[in-house]
Amino acid sequence: MDEKSLEFNLIIKTESDKAAEISGLDIDFDIVKTNTSENNKALLTVWNLNDNLYQTLTEKNDKICIYASYDAEEQILCFRGSIQKIEKRKAPGHADIPVYIELSDGRQAYTNAFMNKNYRGSVTSTAIIKDCISAMGLSTGTMSSKLPERTYDSYKAKGPAHTILQKICRTLGAQFSIQNDLVNIVTPNDEPVEETAFELNIENSMTPRRTGFDETVIQTGFAPHINPNSSVKCNFTEISGLRVVKRVHSFGNNYGKTIITEITV
Repeated sequence: MDEKSLEFNLIIKTESDKAAEISGLDIDFDIVKTNTSENNKALLTVWNLNDNLYQTLTEKNDKICIYASYDAEEQILCFRGSIQKIEKRKAPGHADIPVYIELSDGRQAYTNAFMNKNYRGSVTSTAIIKDCISAMGLSTGTMSSKLPERTYDSYKAKGPAHTILQKICRTLGAQFSIQNDLVNIVTPNDEPVEETAFELNIENSMTPRRTGFDETVIQTGFAPHINPNSSVKCNFTEISGLRVVKRVHSFGNNYGKTIITEITV
């Protein structure tokens, strides 16, 4: 597997009128994204964060974006979410002080978005889905072209918006997930897209390994452009052909540890 020898840059930015930025510090990260409706998570350890930035992060409820790049390459968005937990504490055996940050993708949409809408006339499942996404304060990423549609004579949408969305999707045999604050709705009939598929082979990846869930995990270099529901082209003896990504796990740091991405198909 090829490894980048270039300098790895990791930048954390808040989204607000007076955005705060964390750069030039040692940062460990562990990011997990799945194609399920559970919140994606990012765990960060920021070493020696100054008190002003720490206070800013604890007091505000801004969205947090993690960007990465090698040397002078263009920064790529790795994760976008809200702070679930932030804590500063001494680490045994370290003179440096770590700040532990847990980010959750779509957290506010899950905790603060509620609906109380009575569709008294005929309404389609697509219209309800769009209203749920709007109520969650999110945008649509991917909406399957093979998503079936159901028409209701009337419908009472009352409760957490994500719960209503999940119920509608389950009725249609579909599944939704949130990637970087974008709602993606897919069906089991969706096929991988060859035009956008990233090729994984023995030159850029380790030998694939099967898991106990009839899935295959492929370990490659840092691949922030690959997300759940995107397509990859596998070219190995053990597995070949186009596959839809189910899970992406990226981890490492910006001060010496190799950056790894594990892709589950």
